[in-house]
Amino acid sequence: MPNKNGKIKLSRLTPVPEEKMVMRLATVRQTDSGPMTAVIATENPVDRYDESRDMVIREVLTMDGLKLRGGKNQMPIVDSHDRSSVANVLGSVRRMRIENDELVGDAFFASDARSQEAMTKTQEGHLTDFSVTAIPLDGVFVERGQTYTTNSGTVVEGPASVVTSWMPTDASICATGADERSVVRRSYFEIPDIKREADMDESLVQSLVAMGMPQDLSDPNTVLAWVVGNLSAKEPAMQEPVELVEQAEPVELPESEEDEEMAVEKADSGVPEEEVEKTIDRAVKAERLRQREIYSACEKLDIERSFADELANSEKSLDAARKAIIERAANKAIGQTAESESMNVNVTRDESDKFYQAASDGLVQRAYQSAGVQKRVDSPSAGSSDFAHLGLRRTAEKFVQRMGGNTDKMNARDIAMVAMGHPGAMNRFNIQRDAYHTTGSFSQLMLDAANKTLLAAYDEAPYTWSIWARQASSVADFKAINRIRFSEVANPEVVPENHDYPESPMSDAKESYKVEKYGSVFTVSWETVVNDDLDAISRIPAMQGNACRRKQNAAVYGVLTANATMADTGALFNTTAQTTAGGHSNLAASGAAISVATLNTAFTSMMTMKGLGTTSDAILNIQPSYLIVPAAAAATALQVVGSIADPSNAAASTEDATRPNFNSNTLNIYGPNGSRPLRVVAEPVLDGNSTTAWYLAASANQIDTVELSFLQGEESPVLENEWDFDKDVYKYKVRQTFGVAAIDFRGLYKNAGA
Repeated sequence: MPNKNGKIKLSRLTPVPEEKMVMRLATVRQTDSGPMTAVIATENPVDRYDESRDMVIREVLTMDGLKLRGGKNQMPIVDSHDRSSVANVLGSVRRMRIENDELVGDAFFASDARSQEAMTKTQEGHLTDFSVTAIPLDGVFVERGQTYTTNSGTVVEGPASVVTSWMPTDASICATGADERSVVRRSYFEIPDIKREADMDESLVQSLVAMGMPQDLSDPNTVLAWVVGNLSAKEPAMQEPVELVEQAEPVELPESEEDEEMAVEKADSGVPEEEVEKTIDRAVKAERLRQREIYSACEKLDIERSFADELANSEKSLDAARKAIIERAANKAIGQTAESESMNVNVTRDESDKFYQAASDGLVQRAYQSAGVQKRVDSPSAGSSDFAHLGLRRTAEKFVQRMGGNTDKMNARDIAMVAMGHPGAMNRFNIQRDAYHTTGSFSQLMLDAANKTLLAAYDEAPYTWSIWARQASSVADFKAINRIRFSEVANPEVVPENHDYPESPMSDAKESYKVEKYGSVFTVSWETVVNDDLDAISRIPAMQGNACRRKQNAAVYGVLTANATMADTGALFNTTAQTTAGGHSNLAASGAAISVATLNTAFTSMMTMKGLGTTSDAILNIQPSYLIVPAAAAATALQVVGSIADPSNAAASTEDATRPNFNSNTLNIYGPNGSRPLRVVAEPVLDGNSTTAWYLAASANQIDTVELSFLQGEESPVLENEWDFDKDVYKYKVRQTFGVAAIDFRGLYKNAGA
């Protein structure tokens, strides 16, 4: 991977064994009754001894290189890196996310005595350090005197190992960590003193007093603290992560709208630009703090996320929002139905979640069967079988009823339109838009079913490129991806007595490409619901998933068939000698069918490949691993590599002189017992270009050949939807984003065949 400033030469980082890759967990933010928010890793350089170089170097984890193990956003907390027993597991870090140059997550401790003791020591400030164990997947080495700048702006001075792709496996709580940024921070209740708008309603205060609250508590700040401490769940609900901001310095919030207007007028009346920026920054921090406290309080009190969203997006002050949260929590605690001024919620969060999950599992299972995919819903929810046989139309009716609609007064068209969120239909039946929550709606149900069917079909679609080509680390943007090819080190020379050792020069070359967007659109109309036409969210998404995989596969093989010009001005496959600029010498002079003789020629060509540059005399001894053929040549290829004896050395049969005897004494070196085993990759995409041409490829672990990179977060197709008001349909957009290119010609060989 090249340096961001493009001015230095970097060498491939030799992966460090997992047990050697003990990094650091930087900071912890502790709440009074919730989980600690921990900074699991940072880009802060940490010194370590490099055994391979016999020197102390700096080591940096780049945050954009994070890969979650198995896709799980959780990992265990262990005692001082001791993973030898499950008894040493003290808890887990969950809901991990990137904030600036840090990886943060919420640290939960287990309920056993040992884990609680560790948590108590952390809360009291006796334990402040954590450390994380990570597996390095890829990286670069920065030489002494040179620098490397990460994408987040961290400047690393050599000698250093910059780990550009890594996978955390566990976090440890320990006495002393390697990172000096390993400290403890606190949040949530360390909040600025904000002006109180009004005392709590007397009736609500009396209800809380009856539940045990001290009589003298009346203002929202102190009441909220008591409610959180006495009415909250033991552990916050595992809802969608709320993106919290760093604890800001206490800021003075405007006391009224007039104060805000005065601040703006001041900014527009000749006040220095620096003061204007500070005013804006204070306002932004204040709003973020307000939203943060709303989400945190609702999460601690197990109040539904939709209510928190409503408050956060409203113009209510933090004091007014606290009052609304207390009312919600108190009413819930004493068994009343909560009805806020701006929302019409008919079911509790738990009941709504169970209903939605059952409906989702049932519809997804039915969609899988309709699409013909093999995948099945794992551990389906109770009641899901009812929805699997209910159909789209009846399911839509159930959703409309839960939104408060009287379906007895609606025809099938009306039910479909209301369920899909048509504004006119909802207004006509006096159904409040606020009740139509995105995460629990019928449209979201259809999106979930379509998305899961698309991904299941995508996973099951046949493709072969990953057998031999390399999937590189995902990239963060659409900028050019520069892949460096480093030359070999020249052979050592004789050093005469009293002479200096000669310098061993190295050269490099690079190939550049970038990721591209590919996609298509399909629609789902209200008629689909009325007609109970499941194909719109099952078979069509499944076909889209197949198409995405086909496009990806075709793009990789298109690199072989296009034979495009590389950065050295030579075509990927050509017959020109390597001693000439652009010469690759990896194309057979004349086409011939697959046989032991033609494979010998191909092997010789690849094994005798030389280093970079026209004057290099280093022989690289690259070994082919894959025989890539079109479907038309697959039978011949399989016979050649499947024969113990050389098929070309057929002798006359002792029983019949006219019948060849393939059981000769000549060993087939490409056969099952031979020393040159090849894996046949038969790909029908190649037949569209040639039914005879065949290729050899070396393992990507030995040398780069063709690689494919995805955009970060879009390693699988992405499905999005939106309501088209003009056509009364939901538009579904399928997108996949990737790029592909040949990186090095020396691991590839082509024969046009015959």
